[in-house]
Amino acid sequence: MLKLDISRVLLLKGGSKPFTFLLKLGYKRAKAFNMANNRNSSVALHDLEQICLRLNCTPNDVLEWTPSKSEDDIANHALQSIRRKDNAVGLVKLVEGLPAEEMAAVEQFIRERAKK
Repeated sequence: MLKLDISRVLLLKGGSKPFTFLLKLGYKRAKAFNMANNRNSSVALHDLEQICLRLNCTPNDVLEWTPSKSEDDIANHALQSIRRKDNAVGLVKLVEGLPAEEMAAVEQFIRERAKK
């Protein structure tokens, strides 16, 4: 089953409130609540595009696949690329315990990647 997982990308980018994020995008409360809590069975391509534009991501970043049946879990299937096997942890959380000299290396790495 495919589902929309906005919270994962928000968390990776330092945010944590998908409902608030969707309200700021202009969605009505009910739709924002359903989208934020993975209670929607479909998402319009326009909505997916707006979310991706705002988060600077691709649909693969906000879509997650979980096999509906065990026989659907094919090891080399292309859908495996959007199957999340780990929980997202915000960047701040990952680096908060690093010593200052290691933080400088992380900062340099990020700056180099951001230039690409």
